[in-house]
Amino acid sequence: MSVSSQTLDEIASRDLLCCPPSLPIREAASRMMAAACSSIVVRDEESGEILGIWTETDALEASLGRRDPALPVEQAVSARLASLPHDMSLPEAVGEFRRRRLRHALVLRNGQPLGMVTLTDIVRNQGLESFLIVKRVRDLSGPPARALPGSAKPRQAMRQMREHALSALAVTLDDGGYGIVTQRDVLRWLAADTLPATLGEGCRRPLIGVGESDSLLQARRLIQQHNIRHLGVFDAAGRLSRLLGFDDIVQGIEHEYLHELNEALRQRDEALQQSRRSLLLADKVFESTMEGIVITDRNGVIQSVNPAFSRITGYSREEALGKTPALLKSGKQPPEFYRQLWNNLLRDGRWQGEVVNRRKGGLLYTEHLSITAIRDGAGECLHYVAVFSDITQRKQAEERLHFLANHDALTSLPNRTLFLERLQGALERAGAGGHGVALLFIDLDRFKLVNDTLGHHAGDQLLIRIARALQLQLRPGETVARLAGDEFTVLLEDIGGEAQAAGRAQQVLDAITALSGAAGQQMFISASIGISMFPDDGRDADTLLVHADTAMYLAKERGKNGFQFYTADMNARALERLKLEYSLHRALAQQELELWYQPKVALDSGRMIGAEALLRWRHPELGLVSPERFIPIAEESALIAQIGDWVLSTACADIRRWRDAGLWPGRVAVNVSGRQLKHGDFVGQLERALSEYRLDSGALELEITESVAMEDDGGMVEMLRRLQRLGLYLSIDDFGTGYSSLSYLKRLPVRGLKIDRSFIMDLHRDGDDAAITRAIVSIARSLGLDVVAEGVEEEAQRRFLLEQGCNCAQGYLFSKPLPREAFAALLAEAQAGSLA
Repeated sequence: MSVSSQTLDEIASRDLLCCPPSLPIREAASRMMAAACSSIVVRDEESGEILGIWTETDALEASLGRRDPALPVEQAVSARLASLPHDMSLPEAVGEFRRRRLRHALVLRNGQPLGMVTLTDIVRNQGLESFLIVKRVRDLSGPPARALPGSAKPRQAMRQMREHALSALAVTLDDGGYGIVTQRDVLRWLAADTLPATLGEGCRRPLIGVGESDSLLQARRLIQQHNIRHLGVFDAAGRLSRLLGFDDIVQGIEHEYLHELNEALRQRDEALQQSRRSLLLADKVFESTMEGIVITDRNGVIQSVNPAFSRITGYSREEALGKTPALLKSGKQPPEFYRQLWNNLLRDGRWQGEVVNRRKGGLLYTEHLSITAIRDGAGECLHYVAVFSDITQRKQAEERLHFLANHDALTSLPNRTLFLERLQGALERAGAGGHGVALLFIDLDRFKLVNDTLGHHAGDQLLIRIARALQLQLRPGETVARLAGDEFTVLLEDIGGEAQAAGRAQQVLDAITALSGAAGQQMFISASIGISMFPDDGRDADTLLVHADTAMYLAKERGKNGFQFYTADMNARALERLKLEYSLHRALAQQELELWYQPKVALDSGRMIGAEALLRWRHPELGLVSPERFIPIAEESALIAQIGDWVLSTACADIRRWRDAGLWPGRVAVNVSGRQLKHGDFVGQLERALSEYRLDSGALELEITESVAMEDDGGMVEMLRRLQRLGLYLSIDDFGTGYSSLSYLKRLPVRGLKIDRSFIMDLHRDGDDAAITRAIVSIARSLGLDVVAEGVEEEAQRRFLLEQGCNCAQGYLFSKPLPREAFAALLAEAQAGSLA
């Protein structure tokens, strides 16, 4: 309900405390105490006439002996009550309170008292919560606190309260604390006809207080929470600076409100004078001057605006007239929003909702907008009236509350509530898309020791740094949250498997340990991580979280500063893969990689015509590691480019060494990865290697997998042509396992194909393999390409290949891959005769 539609009937207090004029003052005080009221209305019982009002302030006079407590209360009445009708609107009542300088008014219905309304009631109904939020306690003016010692007499307190027009006094207690004496206490003493011996005995303790920097809204909530009327205000050093009463808060609001009201009324009065010739329109426009109003014609052209429009939007009346409300458009609402708005207006004649608009200065603001069509007697639309209020602060407060409800106050990371929502959403997407999700549950190791030794502030600062470090590890769409204390979680979407999850977990551990020594403190920071995977370890958010938590405790039991998968076999595989990856990083530096060579022979004569360089890894603990195990790891971890560079350089060095010894291995094939070709200057590196070892381009053959050769997104064809222009022999490895696109194959500047071993091993027993091999040889011959078969192990395979026109092969039938020295010996033997 808007302020303009409220009446005094709706806001008046119905609990009207009355007494006859003959009631003794002391009895009136007792009735006020029993009803917890600060005033009592004196009313003639026979005529029903209201004679006046007696308040707690008046009670001071009687307590100090200036009036006999046995006298009738009518002799102590200090003021008569004004009266207002119950159906008076709130804006009209505001004007009456302002004009007559009222603080209380009796609300009458049919001449009979209905209740009481105060200026406080009016202010409370003006929607000034935002004022209370932004105003600080220190913003309110007021005298410093007056205090008396606990040994002082009550009458001394009452005299001070009367002389200085105080509603309360502070009492300093022997224990260093404070108490308080208020007018309500004086009323209680008067009603009881007895005074305490000292203020220390009669005061209320302890004195509840707020800080100077607290908001008025917080102060008001404390007053309401404890059902009190005064608070102590303490400075930063903890000293009592003043007493803050509910009336002080209300007066502060009243001052602000009345200032705004006076300005609004002044502007409204000016507008009414200018619009005297159109009194009906002016009445509609200025029905509620605290809200912005826009009047347009039936086409939406602005005809009039009120002063509040200018205050809110920044546009003067002259700037707005003749324009349309599109003047305020922010672009935040799509065209469909405005189409729906006009549809409702044309159908129903009204619309209301929230709109984000733009002020003249460019700032955005949110308004609550109501639009009504004004029609004539025939139902024809004459005007549109738009009434709006600026609710930006309220929306910001709501957004802040929503943020605090879903985020951790210390780190600003999502809290448990928001994280579980995001996790559940990720699981739903993963279930629909068929991809994996990993949940990392992180718990800091020995964090309690940090708090105990360096203090909680240092612990908080460490948590903030860890939160930032974890955020830096995130990729788009991923989430890190702080659940509680030193527990964090990381949500990883679209995870390919446990190996990828293990790698990400290790990155998180490294990021956390890198914070060791933060803030100049010599401390080692580490964490334990539990990992659960969707869908293997659970299909809902709660289950995955519990399983990740369980795995985290297993990680702590196994020595901390590590990670543990929930499933034991998954953990073993991931650890093995991670161990190989880290060992592979060191393999080059520690010279653990070797090149072995397997001869290529002519099938008709058995003569060696070349060789293929094959990579081997001699691990210090595992021995020779199969390429099938470490090559995929090298590809995924981007080590393949460095290893490929080493292979090329080593192969050239070996060829040079053999030639210098009078041995000629023929053309040596080297496998080249797609990463080598697409990243870095591979052509330049190849030219430098040939030059360094004094080799012609015919000494090398570059084998490229079919899948890499068929890529057309990075200029692969052009790269291969550059290599061809250098004189390099290019061949496609593992032909038949990839795209096998003949149209694309014609474009590639290659000279040879290598039939994959998967087709060779059973071709003499499997008709399908024989047919595929026969087709590949036929394709190669039709395109003028050489063919090499790999994996030849039996004589029957050799004969079949030779019959189909394949003239070259490699495999165990001729020789296994040999270390460099053994291959050199084979070369020496081959020069004396061919391999049979």
